[in-house]
Amino acid sequence: MWSVSSNMSPEWTSSHEMMNDNYMPPNHIPGLDRGRRLHGKRAANEGVNALLLTLLLTTMAQSQQPETISTGTLSLQQVLAAVRRDNPEALAARRRWEASRERIVQSATPAQPRLGVEGMYAASLSRAVTEPEEKTVTITQELPFPTVLHLRHGLAAKDAAMLEQSYRAKLLEVGARARTAYAMLFLAGKGISIYDESIGIMRRFSRVAESKISAGRGAQSDALKAQVELTRMLNMRVTMEQEVETSGAMLNALLGREARAALGVPQEPAPAAALLDGDALEAAAVSDRPELREALLAAERAEGSLSLARSEYLPELMFQGRRRSDPMRGKTYDAMVGLSFPLWFWKPAAMVREARAERDMAQAEASAARLSTQAELRAARSRARTAQRLLEAYRTTLLPQAEESLKVAESAYQSDRAGFLDLLDAERSLLAFRLEYYQTMAEYETRLAELQRIVGREL
Repeated sequence: MWSVSSNMSPEWTSSHEMMNDNYMPPNHIPGLDRGRRLHGKRAANEGVNALLLTLLLTTMAQSQQPETISTGTLSLQQVLAAVRRDNPEALAARRRWEASRERIVQSATPAQPRLGVEGMYAASLSRAVTEPEEKTVTITQELPFPTVLHLRHGLAAKDAAMLEQSYRAKLLEVGARARTAYAMLFLAGKGISIYDESIGIMRRFSRVAESKISAGRGAQSDALKAQVELTRMLNMRVTMEQEVETSGAMLNALLGREARAALGVPQEPAPAAALLDGDALEAAAVSDRPELREALLAAERAEGSLSLARSEYLPELMFQGRRRSDPMRGKTYDAMVGLSFPLWFWKPAAMVREARAERDMAQAEASAARLSTQAELRAARSRARTAQRLLEAYRTTLLPQAEESLKVAESAYQSDRAGFLDLLDAERSLLAFRLEYYQTMAEYETRLAELQRIVGREL
C-alpha cells in the first residue's frame, strides 16, 4: 500500500501496521479523510447527474425539432405535418384565435376609476391651483349591473370558441388542399416515369419494324407510325414536366415556402383503406366538424346576446367617495351612489328585437349547416367509394389484361400474325390504363381529403 507524506514522497507501510485496527496513516486528521471521501462521492454523483441531464435535454431537443421537408424522398405525412406547422393561413387563423382569448378578461373588466382634485374659493385661477381655500379630492367608479359583466364574459368566451373552430376548419382546409397538391405532384412525376417507359417500348417497336422492313416483311408506314407515336409521347412528357412544376409551386405555397424551393420525390400514397359506414361518418361529422360546431356556438352566442340586450333595461351604477378640506370644518368625507335611469325605453326595446331576430337567424343557420353536412358527407363518401372501386378494378383486372394484351400483340407482330396497328393499339391501351390508374389514385386522395374535411378529423 502506498501512503503520501507531507513532502509528497511515497513510503512503504508494513503489513502488520496496516493490519492493526488502530493504524492511521501519516498526516492523518480525524474526520478529514471521511469528509474528503464524502466530498469526492458527492462530486462524482453531481457529475453523473449533470451528464444524464445533458443527455436528456439533448434528446428532448432533438425530438422536439420540427420535421423538415426532404429534398430526397417526400412523404405525405411530412407534408401534412409541415402544413399544420408552417401554413401562413393556418398561422393567421391561430393568431386570430389567440387574440380573441385575450378579449375575454377585457370584456369582464369594468371601466377605470376616475380621480379628481378640485381647488375652490380662490381669488385667481393660479391661486386655485396653489392656494385654494377649500380642496376636494374625489374618486369615482362606474359599474354596469353585475349580471352584465357576466354576460359580456360569456359572449367573449363564445367568440373565442368560435374562432377556435374556425382555426380547426382552416387546418383541415389547408390539409385537404395539401393532400390534393401532393397527389397531383405524385401523378405528374409518375406520368413522366410512365411516358419514359412507353418511349422505351416504342423505340423497341420502331427497331422491330425497321428490322422487318429490312427483311422485306414489313411496310415503311409501320416505321413512320412508330416515329409519330414516339413524338406524341415526347410531347406529352413535356406536358407532365410542366405539371410537376405547377404542382410543386402550389404545394410550396401551402407549406409556406418560396415557389422555387426544392421538393423531394413524392412517395406513392398508402393503399386505400375501407371507409367507415355512412352512419359512423355522420356521427363523427356531427360531433367533430368545425363548421358545424361553429354554427352551434354562434346560436348559443346569439342567445347570450339576447340576454345582454335585455340587460339594457337594468340601471348602471356609480360610486363616488369625496374628501373635503376647508378652514372651518377641516377634513370631511362624502359618499354617493348613483343609478342610471333607462328613460328612453324604446332603444333597449329595439335592441331586444334585433337580438331576437339574430338568434332566430343563427338557429336557422345551425340547422342549415347540419343538413348541409349530411348532404355533403353522403356525396363525398360516394365519390370516394367510386374512386376506391375503380382503383381496385384497375389493379386487379384492367392493368394485368392490358399488359398481357401487349405481350400477345408484340409476339404476334414479330411472327407476322398481326399488323403494326394492332401492336400500336395494345401499347396505347396499356399507356392509357396506367395513366388512368394513377389519375384515379390522385382522385381518391382528393376525395378522401374532401371527406376528412367534412368529417372534421383524419380517417
